[in-house]
Amino acid sequence: MSRITSLSLTDVRCFAGTQRTGLPRVTVLVGKNGTGKSTFLGCARVTARLSGFVDLSDRNPFDDPPFSMGGFETIARSGASKFAIEATFEGHRYNRVRVVYDRGQGGEPRERELEVSLSAESGQPDVFRVTRPRSPRSGGPEMWSVAGPEFEFEFPQSMVSDRQFSTWLSSSVRRGNLPHEGNTALWRERTGDASPEAQGMFAGFNGFFRQGDLFPGPEHRLPVAADDPNGWPRKREYESNPFGKRLDEATLEGIVALGRRLKLFRSLEVRRGLGGTYEIWVNASGEKYNIVDVGFGIHSVLPLLHTIASAPKEATLLLQQPETHLHPQAQAALVCLVAQQGHRLLVETHSDHIPDWFRIAVMSGDIDPRDLGIVYFAPVNGGRSTVLHDIRVDDQANLIDTPPGFRQFFLDETERLLGFRR
Repeated sequence: MSRITSLSLTDVRCFAGTQRTGLPRVTVLVGKNGTGKSTFLGCARVTARLSGFVDLSDRNPFDDPPFSMGGFETIARSGASKFAIEATFEGHRYNRVRVVYDRGQGGEPRERELEVSLSAESGQPDVFRVTRPRSPRSGGPEMWSVAGPEFEFEFPQSMVSDRQFSTWLSSSVRRGNLPHEGNTALWRERTGDASPEAQGMFAGFNGFFRQGDLFPGPEHRLPVAADDPNGWPRKREYESNPFGKRLDEATLEGIVALGRRLKLFRSLEVRRGLGGTYEIWVNASGEKYNIVDVGFGIHSVLPLLHTIASAPKEATLLLQQPETHLHPQAQAALVCLVAQQGHRLLVETHSDHIPDWFRIAVMSGDIDPRDLGIVYFAPVNGGRSTVLHDIRVDDQANLIDTPPGFRQFFLDETERLLGFRR
């Protein structure tokens, strides 16, 4: 099964320069507010989707909820003219994918350079790269340059209908639709270039991108599922099904099973009202009640349980503060539950209990110690930048290589709570 093994961010918001971290099966993100944890999750989702090159679009992938990051000006670090994301993979068609963005004409992030390193599985060496000049040549069209192991070929962007490289690769090249229809005679007629060197480059470009195994297959795709920490509005009646239009019986049964394991409720129903509205009813204590008449914790956890129950087994779950509004006992049960589900996890938390319970899962055998990592988002330069620190655990779940400040933050907050500090 394909998986992301590391993620690097360069000049993205609070990340000055390049910050890189490994991503084992369960990765817990820890740090103060404003240190970039949600930004990191948003970039992870973009990278996972991009790596498949399937049905992508020119719309801004960074601005989808729940990680709505805005346009280039709100994503790039202040003063930076570009930013980049890069991921490495295992069991994938690619070893590495790196994308550099600058500011598009409408203020959106525009792909300025896309570089893909092929894995040995693809049967092809080296990398392929798509770039564009910083600005069109004087009086001429914007050109795209595509370079591979033995070729470098340029063509006008106007020959394709896409503005982003990834869209062009996923919608056209993947289907065999190449510039000049991949026809050497047509290319020579349109460009007037009959030189053997140029003809060889065009032939090399065609041959490279017409390979049947260049792009990832279904087994390599990296589905991601994210829960919205804001949850649903607390209502007695909803105009539409809050679980979504495609809620099926199996998913509903999965949500109920998860709720029982957490000991939050025994059953759950979605009822249709006379006016076409929807009501959520739960049995938490032997009687059925509307969702607004039970504890807020049950209401807040339903979107999370839906995300877990509806995600395919191979999906990576991006969870923001899953402990919110849950009793510590339920938090511990939730950690045990997701550890046993088998999904890959990126978990953002403000609680020191969450990484500790994952460590307990290591001690109980639910997680291999090699599959657990903690990333500490350390503020530096007076809080103006963030540095990432990888923390791993040994066979006894002891923390390895904890950086200065990792424990002190939690201790400071506890002392403030107890009134020892002001």
